[in-house]
Amino acid sequence: MIKTFTISILFLVTSFLKTTQDQITLTLIYEGVDDGVYYFSEGEDFNTYAFQNIDEEASKKYDLTNRKLIGSTFKVTYESEKLLDDENEEYEVLTIKAISKIEKK
Repeated sequence: MIKTFTISILFLVTSFLKTTQDQITLTLIYEGVDDGVYYFSEGEDFNTYAFQNIDEEASKKYDLTNRKLIGSTFKVTYESEKLLDDENEEYEVLTIKAISKIEKK
């Protein structure tokens, strides 16, 4: 009984500490990088996405520090992870999982 209770509590606590959503794919416009954060915007809604992380494989495809890519359109697949800080405040971390440039016709 105590073992089951302990496992239940452990599961409950860990489920609140880290939650990962499914991968999302959007067409976004590259706005640049600042302090290691990659900024993209969504043209129609003017939403801005700040990606704190990029997977190693995705980072090898394009040099996003190259200012010539600013204004380019990309298909970006990312994951959103909700974490808790030291004060138990929730914050979101976005990680690019895959990226491909959409060439203009």
